[in-house]
Amino acid sequence: MHELEKWLLPPRCVLTGELADITDLSSPIIQSLKRPSQVCPQCCEPSLQGDLCGACLTQPPAFSRTQVGFYFAEPLDKLIYDFKYHQKPSYARLFAELLVSRLQLDNVEALVAIPTHPLRRRARGYNQAELLAEALGKILQLPVIKQAVIRIKNTSSQTALTSRQRQENLKNAFQINPERLIGLSHIALVDDVITTGATMQQMAELIHKKTDIKTCQAWSVAKTKR
Repeated sequence: MHELEKWLLPPRCVLTGELADITDLSSPIIQSLKRPSQVCPQCCEPSLQGDLCGACLTQPPAFSRTQVGFYFAEPLDKLIYDFKYHQKPSYARLFAELLVSRLQLDNVEALVAIPTHPLRRRARGYNQAELLAEALGKILQLPVIKQAVIRIKNTSSQTALTSRQRQENLKNAFQINPERLIGLSHIALVDDVITTGATMQQMAELIHKKTDIKTCQAWSVAKTKR
């Protein structure tokens, strides 16, 4: 938030209604958010001393690195739910401000949001991942590449599915427009929550297959804790 914006509209905690310091969440609540630590840098699952885990050493995912701000737990889970289902698109900036301090940019050149199917987008009114990517792009001064990946299959909700069921559910769900990614080598895929990583995996696999992209990172505000 710019200084003039802070002066005209000082940050106010969306949970308590009290004036906040930097963003629209009070400092004590921000400090209480559970952060991943001692995790594998590639998949963000627990790993001793933060080294590559056995799964990534034996069967590495298509994304080169996972960067997650927090675990999907109270009170962040409610905020994300409201962002996604209760018409709170303004939370995109809040989540971007929370996430950006947890990111290492490495050599990321552009952002690609996880797409939603047109029917779902029409019903919701927006794609929350795209709003998040746009807010991150504004802060980080990175372009957001739209229409690079299109969701052509209106998949059922992934919430109650197992990892294997999620992979099956996402088969042939995406289509790549390779020309949108010409000239880029390193991108980050952006979503609000990572659960099993199946969506990121499907997209990264397809991008590597259809384009000259060298690395895809997986970025999200939160990750479910197994």
